[in-house]
Amino acid sequence: MGCGHTPTGRWGRRRVLRYALAGAAAACGLAGPDPLVLGRAWGAPAKPAKPPKEPRLPGDPPEKATTTGITVTPDDPAISAGPMEFLGLVSTLQGYLAAPAGAETYPGVLLLHDADGLTEHTRDVARRLARVGYVSLAPDLLSRTGGTSKAGATAQVAEAMTRILVPQFLQDGNAAIRYLGSHPLVAKSRVGMMSFGLGGVLSWFLLAQNSDVKASVVCYGNVPRATLVPAITAAVLVILGETDGHDADDLKDVDAEMKKSGRPWKYKIEPKAGRGFFDDTRGTAYVPAAALDAWKMSLDWYAKNLTA
Repeated sequence: MGCGHTPTGRWGRRRVLRYALAGAAAACGLAGPDPLVLGRAWGAPAKPAKPPKEPRLPGDPPEKATTTGITVTPDDPAISAGPMEFLGLVSTLQGYLAAPAGAETYPGVLLLHDADGLTEHTRDVARRLARVGYVSLAPDLLSRTGGTSKAGATAQVAEAMTRILVPQFLQDGNAAIRYLGSHPLVAKSRVGMMSFGLGGVLSWFLLAQNSDVKASVVCYGNVPRATLVPAITAAVLVILGETDGHDADDLKDVDAEMKKSGRPWKYKIEPKAGRGFFDDTRGTAYVPAAALDAWKMSLDWYAKNLTA
């Protein structure tokens, strides 16, 4: 893969734009006798008790959709988090950095946002990662045009995201990885990546170029041409939604090539989930069970391929 490739190569600009914009949207009466008591009276076996609910851990996705996008607050004493800037190849880039509050060195995770830009949800995911022991940098992929906050409404942000050319993305993505790897709290040899939606589409190009990324998780980011696979050195986990519009043939091809490469590789399709199932600010698109499963799979993937 050369830097001259653009996302229009396989997906086509219209398809990428559609993909980006798609992301921007008792009975009453008297109580009768207790059936359990009746059952026991007639000798019927009692219903088995439900297993205890697994306790939620710090950083776990919320149990239902939110309006704030905040599950870990910026002032959580276990972390430090806030907006920041770092030097890119041609300009200063904006981002959000979250880190554990300790003074050790930790694995780093580059966090690539979806077509809706660097939102509070993305910042919250960075804080969730920090809460469980990772230094996370979420660069604003629209930094060169002033950042997400300057792009306008959601549809305008999505349109601006589709205008990002791959060479520009690679310049900024590589700069973000260099910054993350040089951070005093980050172990340089343990840098990973997590990406969502359109950020996931772009992440494949970075995976094919930058061998400093050791482990990657791609959530509903579609899949690339299988010809990119030979250049990928990272362990890759892909988590898709059953109805997110991914190309089944592309996935089949990439699956075959990744297995052939011998590198750590896994994919899962979350049932009854579509694009955006992980984003708790997207109303009915948010699927709590799929989000929690994806989160736990991601942490297990990093534990095995990044922190070990």
